[in-house]
Amino acid sequence: MAGLAVVVAVVVVALVAPLIAPYDAVAQLGIDTLKSRPPSLAHPFGTDPLSRDVLSRVLLGSRVSLAVAALSVLTATTLGTVYGAVAGYAGGRVDDLLMRGVDAALSIPRVLLLITVLALWGHVSAAVLIVVIGCTGWLSVSRLVRSEVLGLRSRDWVTAARALGATPARTLFRHILPNALSPVIVSATLGVANVILLEAGLSFLGLGVQPPEPSWGNVMQDGADQIRALWWMSVFPGLAILITVMAVNVVGDGLRAAADPRRRHVA
Repeated sequence: MAGLAVVVAVVVVALVAPLIAPYDAVAQLGIDTLKSRPPSLAHPFGTDPLSRDVLSRVLLGSRVSLAVAALSVLTATTLGTVYGAVAGYAGGRVDDLLMRGVDAALSIPRVLLLITVLALWGHVSAAVLIVVIGCTGWLSVSRLVRSEVLGLRSRDWVTAARALGATPARTLFRHILPNALSPVIVSATLGVANVILLEAGLSFLGLGVQPPEPSWGNVMQDGADQIRALWWMSVFPGLAILITVMAVNVVGDGLRAAADPRRRHVA
């Protein structure tokens, strides 16, 4: 519950960021007089080498980082759920063919694939980043869903649905899939934390969200070449990433315990 409270607080701050940010995130407040200033009352998180307010950029960057994480995980979860459900329910050669394709794709490191695709793509918008991350993150979800569907398709209530004349599609999506979603929800929650870190790393490398649009990763990158002198540009967005990822992981672990009665009993 504590983790959930932190996640809700972060989401609320992201939603109202344009209202509470003291300055425009891309405004250069004084290139001669206000660049690279340490934290002060006027600028609690300091300013960057272009005299932009770091607090405003962290607040508004939370919208981009969280949106990329949530939407890319939603994309990956949707693709993986449909793919894995069809493979698990069909069985036989169809299952073998579909899952061998997944195994082949999983042999390619995801980070290496993302770096290659984004480097070749060039300038990347947030929408493109969501699609690319989402389309490379559904493979493990498909395997999870397939295993759940394989365990459920032989249950008595599935046999009864078939006997009553339910079509394969109705049997799968109306009766089997809703009962297989608990581990998928847990996986998606933990996936959000992973994608926050992934997006921050890509943006830090210059392959993610492109300046001047702020995200937590590229705010850190703006001060990377002078990390000792501009320590505040790494500390404050880094703390935002750390707190958010830890809170999401705590929520995911709580959901995992709630979805597993044996683990909840042990706890």
